[in-house]
Amino acid sequence: LKYLILIIAAIVMVFPFYLMFSSALKTFPDEIITFTWWPANPRWQNFIDVLTWLDRPPLWRAFLNSIIVTVSSTLLMLFFSSLTAYALAVYKFRGQKAILILILNTMMIPSLIFFWFPNTIIMISLGWHNTYWALIIPGVVNAYAIFLLRQYMITIPDELVEAARMDGCSEFGLYWRIILPLAKPAIVVAGLINAVFTWNDFLWPMMVIYGNDIKPLTQAIASQLVEFYGLSPQLPLVAAAMTYATVPLIIFTFIIQKHFIKSFTELVPKVSQSLVIQTDDNDGGS
Repeated sequence: LKYLILIIAAIVMVFPFYLMFSSALKTFPDEIITFTWWPANPRWQNFIDVLTWLDRPPLWRAFLNSIIVTVSSTLLMLFFSSLTAYALAVYKFRGQKAILILILNTMMIPSLIFFWFPNTIIMISLGWHNTYWALIIPGVVNAYAIFLLRQYMITIPDELVEAARMDGCSEFGLYWRIILPLAKPAIVVAGLINAVFTWNDFLWPMMVIYGNDIKPLTQAIASQLVEFYGLSPQLPLVAAAMTYATVPLIIFTFIIQKHFIKSFTELVPKVSQSLVIQTDDNDGGS
Protein backbone atom coordinates (compact mmCIF):
# COMPACT_ATOMS: atom_id res chain seq x y z
CA LEU A 1 0.00 0.00 0.00
CA LYS A 2 2.78 2.43 0.87
CA TYR A 3 4.41 1.88 -2.51
CA LEU A 4 1.09 2.55 -4.23
CA ILE A 5 0.76 5.83 -2.33
CA LEU A 6 4.32 6.79 -3.27
CA ILE A 7 3.65 5.99 -6.94
CA ILE A 8 0.47 8.09 -6.95
CA ALA A 9 2.30 10.95 -5.22
CA ALA A 10 5.14 10.75 -7.76
CA ILE A 11 2.65 10.88 -10.67
CA VAL A 12 0.93 13.91 -9.16
CA MET A 13 4.30 15.67 -8.76
CA VAL A 14 5.58 14.83 -12.26
CA PHE A 15 2.32 15.47 -14.15
CA PRO A 16 2.64 19.31 -14.32
CA PHE A 17 6.16 18.96 -15.73
CA TYR A 18 4.85 16.49 -18.32
CA LEU A 19 2.11 18.93 -19.37
CA MET A 20 4.65 21.74 -19.64
CA PHE A 21 7.02 19.66 -21.77
CA SER A 22 4.26 18.30 -24.04
CA SER A 23 2.82 21.82 -24.48
CA ALA A 24 6.24 23.00 -25.63
CA LEU A 25 6.02 20.53 -28.52
CA LYS A 26 2.54 21.54 -29.66
CA THR A 27 1.42 23.82 -32.48
CA PHE A 28 -1.04 26.66 -32.24
CA PRO A 29 -4.00 26.75 -32.22
CA ASP A 30 -5.25 23.20 -32.77
CA GLU A 31 -3.22 21.28 -30.20
CA ILE A 32 -3.05 24.09 -27.61
CA ILE A 33 -6.78 24.77 -27.46
CA THR A 34 -7.77 21.11 -27.69
CA PHE A 35 -6.28 19.05 -24.87
CA THR A 36 -4.07 16.19 -26.02
CA TRP A 37 -1.81 13.96 -23.95
CA TRP A 38 0.90 14.14 -26.59
CA PRO A 39 1.04 16.19 -29.80
CA ALA A 40 0.38 14.27 -33.01
CA ASN A 41 3.30 16.02 -34.71
CA PRO A 42 5.79 17.15 -32.05
CA ARG A 43 7.42 20.42 -33.04
CA TRP A 44 10.94 20.23 -31.61
CA GLN A 45 11.74 23.45 -33.45
CA ASN A 46 10.03 25.33 -30.62
CA PHE A 47 13.05 24.75 -28.39
CA ILE A 48 15.25 26.42 -31.02
CA ASP A 49 12.82 29.23 -31.85
CA VAL A 50 12.58 30.25 -28.20
CA LEU A 51 16.28 31.12 -28.22
CA THR A 52 15.54 34.04 -30.56
CA TRP A 53 11.98 34.74 -29.36
CA LEU A 54 13.11 35.59 -25.83
CA ASP A 55 15.03 38.81 -26.44
CA ARG A 56 14.34 41.11 -23.45
CA PRO A 57 16.87 39.97 -22.29
CA PRO A 58 18.10 37.04 -24.42
CA LEU A 59 17.76 33.60 -22.89
CA TRP A 60 21.47 33.26 -22.11
CA ARG A 61 21.49 36.63 -20.34
CA ALA A 62 18.40 35.77 -18.29
CA PHE A 63 20.05 32.48 -17.30
CA LEU A 64 23.21 34.33 -16.28
CA ASN A 65 21.22 36.82 -14.20
CA SER A 66 19.38 34.03 -12.37
CA ILE A 67 22.64 32.18 -11.69
CA ILE A 68 24.36 35.32 -10.35
CA VAL A 69 21.44 36.20 -8.07
CA THR A 70 20.82 32.62 -6.85
CA VAL A 71 24.46 31.80 -6.07
CA SER A 72 25.25 35.16 -4.48
CA SER A 73 22.07 35.30 -2.41
CA THR A 74 22.42 31.71 -1.18
CA LEU A 75 26.09 32.04 -0.19
CA LEU A 76 25.51 35.34 1.63
CA MET A 77 22.38 33.97 3.29
CA LEU A 78 24.25 30.94 4.59
CA PHE A 79 27.08 33.11 5.93
CA PHE A 80 25.00 35.72 7.76
CA SER A 81 22.27 33.32 8.90
CA SER A 82 24.83 30.86 10.26
CA LEU A 83 26.61 33.69 12.08
CA THR A 84 23.34 34.72 13.71
CA ALA A 85 22.52 31.11 14.56
CA TYR A 86 26.00 30.66 16.02
CA ALA A 87 25.55 33.65 18.33
CA LEU A 88 22.14 32.42 19.48
CA ALA A 89 23.35 28.84 20.02
CA VAL A 90 26.80 29.25 21.58
CA TYR A 91 26.58 32.44 23.64
CA LYS A 92 24.39 32.96 26.68
CA PHE A 93 23.19 36.54 27.15
CA ARG A 94 20.20 38.47 28.41
CA GLY A 95 17.41 38.78 25.85
CA GLN A 96 18.55 35.76 23.87
CA LYS A 97 15.12 34.10 23.83
CA ALA A 98 13.41 37.40 23.06
CA ILE A 99 15.59 37.87 19.97
CA LEU A 100 14.87 34.31 18.82
CA ILE A 101 11.12 34.80 19.30
CA LEU A 102 11.29 38.10 17.39
CA ILE A 103 13.07 36.37 14.49
CA LEU A 104 10.52 33.55 14.44
CA ASN A 105 7.62 36.02 14.53
CA THR A 106 8.81 37.53 11.26
CA MET A 107 7.93 34.20 9.61
CA MET A 108 4.29 34.65 10.64
CA ILE A 109 3.86 38.09 9.05
CA PRO A 110 2.69 38.05 5.40
CA SER A 111 5.64 38.84 3.16
CA LEU A 112 3.55 41.39 1.23
CA ILE A 113 3.40 43.56 4.37
CA PHE A 114 6.73 42.78 6.00
CA PHE A 115 9.00 42.27 3.02
CA TRP A 116 7.94 43.65 -0.34
CA PHE A 117 6.66 47.17 0.29
CA PRO A 118 9.20 48.26 2.97
CA ASN A 119 12.10 46.73 1.07
CA THR A 120 10.96 48.32 -2.18
CA ILE A 121 11.07 51.75 -0.50
CA ILE A 122 14.49 50.96 0.97
CA MET A 123 15.89 49.83 -2.40
CA ILE A 124 14.63 53.01 -4.09
CA SER A 125 16.01 55.20 -1.28
CA LEU A 126 19.44 53.57 -1.60
CA GLY A 127 19.39 53.81 -5.36
CA TRP A 128 19.63 50.05 -5.67
CA HIS A 129 16.46 49.50 -7.69
CA ASN A 130 17.13 47.98 -11.09
CA THR A 131 20.48 46.55 -9.88
CA TYR A 132 21.69 43.14 -8.75
CA TRP A 133 21.86 44.49 -5.20
CA ALA A 134 18.07 44.79 -5.07
CA LEU A 135 17.76 41.08 -5.89
CA ILE A 136 20.54 39.84 -3.61
CA ILE A 137 20.70 41.94 -0.43
CA PRO A 138 17.10 41.56 0.86
CA GLY A 139 17.54 37.79 1.03
CA VAL A 140 20.90 37.58 2.79
CA VAL A 141 19.24 36.84 6.15
CA ASN A 142 16.55 34.19 6.41
CA ALA A 143 14.54 33.58 9.58
CA TYR A 144 13.85 29.94 8.72
CA ALA A 145 17.54 29.26 8.07
CA ILE A 146 18.51 30.95 11.34
CA PHE A 147 16.08 28.77 13.29
CA LEU A 148 17.13 25.59 11.49
CA LEU A 149 20.86 26.22 11.95
CA ARG A 150 20.46 27.36 15.55
CA GLN A 151 18.47 24.26 16.50
CA TYR A 152 21.21 22.09 15.00
CA MET A 153 24.08 24.02 16.60
CA ILE A 154 22.75 23.79 20.15
CA THR A 155 23.14 20.01 19.97
CA ILE A 156 26.92 20.41 19.57
CA PRO A 157 28.51 19.59 22.96
CA ASP A 158 29.65 22.59 25.01
CA GLU A 159 32.78 20.63 25.97
CA LEU A 160 33.92 20.73 22.34
CA VAL A 161 33.52 24.51 22.23
CA GLU A 162 35.37 25.01 25.51
CA ALA A 163 38.19 22.70 24.44
CA ALA A 164 38.67 24.72 21.26
CA ARG A 165 38.81 27.93 23.27
CA MET A 166 41.37 26.47 25.67
CA ASP A 167 43.52 25.54 22.68
CA GLY A 168 43.58 29.21 21.71
CA CYS A 169 40.99 29.16 18.95
CA SER A 170 39.51 32.60 18.25
CA GLU A 171 35.75 33.15 18.27
CA PHE A 172 35.58 33.44 14.49
CA GLY A 173 37.89 30.43 14.17
CA LEU A 174 35.56 28.52 16.49
CA TYR A 175 32.66 29.39 14.22
CA TRP A 176 34.51 28.73 10.95
CA ARG A 177 36.60 25.67 11.84
CA ILE A 178 34.51 23.86 14.46
CA ILE A 179 30.82 24.78 14.39
CA LEU A 180 30.32 25.32 10.66
CA PRO A 181 31.74 21.93 9.53
CA LEU A 182 29.69 20.14 12.19
CA ALA A 183 26.54 21.93 11.03
CA LYS A 184 27.01 20.84 7.41
CA PRO A 185 23.72 18.85 7.22
CA ALA A 186 21.68 21.90 8.26
CA ILE A 187 23.66 24.14 5.91
CA VAL A 188 23.00 21.85 2.92
CA VAL A 189 19.25 21.74 3.61
CA ALA A 190 18.94 25.50 4.22
CA GLY A 191 21.06 26.30 1.16
CA LEU A 192 19.08 24.05 -1.17
CA ILE A 193 15.72 25.43 -0.01
CA ASN A 194 16.93 29.02 -0.44
CA ALA A 195 18.47 28.33 -3.86
CA VAL A 196 15.25 26.83 -5.23
CA PHE A 197 13.17 29.69 -3.80
CA THR A 198 15.49 32.35 -5.21
CA TRP A 199 15.65 30.75 -8.65
CA ASN A 200 11.84 30.56 -8.85
CA ASP A 201 11.19 33.99 -7.33
CA PHE A 202 9.02 36.15 -9.55
CA LEU A 203 7.11 38.79 -7.60
CA TRP A 204 10.09 40.49 -5.93
CA PRO A 205 12.04 41.04 -9.20
CA MET A 206 8.88 42.46 -10.75
CA MET A 207 8.80 45.14 -8.05
CA VAL A 208 12.42 46.34 -8.26
CA ILE A 209 13.71 45.44 -11.73
CA TYR A 210 12.57 47.11 -14.94
CA GLY A 211 15.75 47.10 -17.04
CA ASN A 212 15.96 44.27 -19.56
CA ASP A 213 19.63 43.49 -18.90
CA ILE A 214 19.10 42.55 -15.23
CA LYS A 215 15.86 40.57 -15.42
CA PRO A 216 16.13 37.01 -14.06
CA LEU A 217 14.71 34.14 -16.05
CA THR A 218 11.25 34.09 -14.46
CA GLN A 219 10.71 37.81 -15.02
CA ALA A 220 12.08 37.68 -18.57
CA ILE A 221 9.58 34.97 -19.56
CA ALA A 222 6.68 36.82 -17.90
CA SER A 223 7.64 40.14 -19.51
CA GLN A 224 7.72 38.53 -22.94
CA LEU A 225 4.34 36.91 -22.34
CA VAL A 226 2.67 40.23 -21.44
CA GLU A 227 3.05 41.43 -25.01
CA PHE A 228 1.21 38.36 -26.27
CA TYR A 229 -1.38 38.19 -23.51
CA GLY A 230 -4.11 35.63 -24.11
CA LEU A 231 -4.22 32.66 -26.46
CA SER A 232 -1.45 33.59 -28.85
CA PRO A 233 0.84 31.59 -31.15
CA GLN A 234 3.59 32.21 -28.60
CA LEU A 235 2.20 29.86 -25.94
CA PRO A 236 4.25 26.81 -27.06
CA LEU A 237 7.35 29.02 -26.92
CA VAL A 238 6.41 30.08 -23.40
CA ALA A 239 6.18 26.42 -22.40
CA ALA A 240 9.58 25.79 -24.05
CA ALA A 241 11.12 28.70 -22.13
CA MET A 242 9.63 27.38 -18.88
CA THR A 243 11.11 23.97 -19.65
CA TYR A 244 14.54 25.56 -20.09
CA ALA A 245 14.07 27.34 -16.75
CA THR A 246 13.18 24.08 -14.99
CA VAL A 247 16.00 21.93 -16.37
CA PRO A 248 18.80 23.48 -14.21
CA LEU A 249 16.81 22.81 -11.03
CA ILE A 250 16.18 19.20 -12.05
CA ILE A 251 19.87 18.65 -12.85
CA PHE A 252 20.93 20.38 -9.64
CA THR A 253 18.51 18.24 -7.62
CA PHE A 254 19.81 15.01 -9.13
CA ILE A 255 23.42 16.03 -8.47
CA ILE A 256 22.83 16.97 -4.84
CA GLN A 257 20.08 14.44 -4.13
CA LYS A 258 22.28 11.97 -2.27
CA HIS A 259 23.84 14.71 -0.14
CA PHE A 260 20.43 16.27 0.54
CA ILE A 261 18.86 13.01 1.69
CA LYS A 262 21.85 12.23 3.89
CA SER A 263 21.84 15.73 5.38
CA PHE A 264 18.10 15.66 5.97
CA THR A 265 18.21 12.29 7.72
CA GLU A 266 20.98 13.62 9.98
CA LEU A 267 19.21 16.94 10.53
CA VAL A 268 15.80 15.72 11.73
CA PRO A 269 17.06 13.78 14.81
CA LYS A 270 19.34 16.68 15.76
CA VAL A 271 16.56 19.25 15.57
CA SER A 272 14.22 16.95 17.51
CA GLN A 273 16.93 16.52 20.12
CA SER A 274 17.38 20.28 20.40
CA LEU A 275 13.65 20.77 20.96
CA VAL A 276 13.74 18.18 23.75
CA ILE A 277 16.71 19.96 25.32
CA GLN A 278 14.87 23.28 25.20
CA THR A 279 11.77 21.74 26.75
CA ASP A 280 13.82 20.26 29.59
CA ASP A 281 15.55 23.59 30.17
CA ASN A 282 12.23 25.41 30.32
CA ASP A 283 10.82 22.86 32.76
CA GLY A 284 13.92 23.12 34.90
CA GLY A 285 13.78 26.92 34.86
CA SER A 286 10.16 26.98 35.87
